[in-house]
Amino acid sequence: MTPTEHCRVELKIPNDPRAIGAVIGALQHTSRHLGFPPNEEEELIAFSDRLLRAGFDSLPANATISVLIQEHPNRIEIELVRPAAAGKWVSVKPIPGIDQVEEETTNGNTRLRLIKFLPSPPDTSRTVN
Repeated sequence: MTPTEHCRVELKIPNDPRAIGAVIGALQHTSRHLGFPPNEEEELIAFSDRLLRAGFDSLPANATISVLIQEHPNRIEIELVRPAAAGKWVSVKPIPGIDQVEEETTNGNTRLRLIKFLPSPPDTSRTVN
């Protein structure tokens, strides 16, 4: 089943580990709405949690990270933005469990976009004799 309405969640979280819970809640809601299998949802949330914690480690105490979570009929996109002075978001690509990673630095910010596609449904159009 494909959801007919798609949502977009925008969060600006302070450099406080407790704020990461808001991002995790939004990811859980979105991945469940899209119908991600539980193991893929868990991987996505665990990686996002580690990424945000590491991201805050390199920022001043008063810094914030902007998070945009968008759902599409076939994928979830997570965009993280922080000041460029903190450096790159990730040094290892590809990232297990993530289908596409895009990173760019512009206008004094480093933007990371993670894209996770829904698994393809099994092909039931073929008949077996």
